[in-house]
Amino acid sequence: MRYSVVRAGALVALIALASACGGSDGGEQPRLPKRYPATGVTKTIELRVEDKLWEVGPSALYRAWTYNGSIPGPTIEATAGDRIVVRLINNSNHPASVHTHLVEFEQSQDGVDGPSIAQPGQTVTYEWFAPYAVAVPYHDHAAEGEGVARGLIGALIVHAPDERPANEHVVVLSDLETRFFAQLPGVADPITGEFPDGGVYRGAHQYMHTMNGHAYEDAIPHFAGKVGELSRWRVISIGIEAHTFHIHGHRWFEPDGTLTDNIQLAPGTYKSFEFTEDKAGDWLVHCHFPNHMEGGMMTRYLVAP
Repeated sequence: MRYSVVRAGALVALIALASACGGSDGGEQPRLPKRYPATGVTKTIELRVEDKLWEVGPSALYRAWTYNGSIPGPTIEATAGDRIVVRLINNSNHPASVHTHLVEFEQSQDGVDGPSIAQPGQTVTYEWFAPYAVAVPYHDHAAEGEGVARGLIGALIVHAPDERPANEHVVVLSDLETRFFAQLPGVADPITGEFPDGGVYRGAHQYMHTMNGHAYEDAIPHFAGKVGELSRWRVISIGIEAHTFHIHGHRWFEPDGTLTDNIQLAPGTYKSFEFTEDKAGDWLVHCHFPNHMEGGMMTRYLVAP
């Protein structure tokens, strides 16, 4: 397999790596991320905060807060150097906001307090400048703990103008809370005592850990690839627990030269990596924490010859 070096999602981590590798031995210095000039292009997106019952899997219904009716919300894409304008329309009965990482904005656009929080019925506009090629989360910060747990999360992908064409896979890892489920397979309604139709009871930890808003192989959309293509992965972890992301039968290099097939992500962190695909098959993809796999964080990667 031919490899490409991982591109870490966190700019701070790259700068720290450059500092740690510096010295007087004359060794090769890591390449720092390029800051791209303004393109003069403005990308505008509308996000609507909507509360709904979200199907995490068969008969697993979650009382979700969503951007545009889904978990995660729509992937926001731009080119490095673009200006991004986000109009947040709050159609819910609770405050909400949008906060993101690694792009530039004024403190008044932070989504943390004051006028950058949309009250019920309000619309707030955020303006960001994206000078770096990154893949990062966006999420609620009005009530971050509950907002993120309920589903107010998404991915922002800023492409380098000169990046190679690739089959892009966006992966958002997140954690759910039992108290926000309206029903779970094999669990009786506390009022009526009735069990939901359908679904499979998967234990006390069922449906707690998700990929792209769903849990288990029968609900998480499978990733697809083809031998010979460049396969690029944007992996974002947003929730309350650390995770790993492991692809069976594949490998790539970390920035320090470590060969790996399993990356580690703390809450709120992100990494991108790529490789040239050469292994056809129906491959398992999962978090390597056993209870997270039991809780639903696993799916398939189908690679055609």
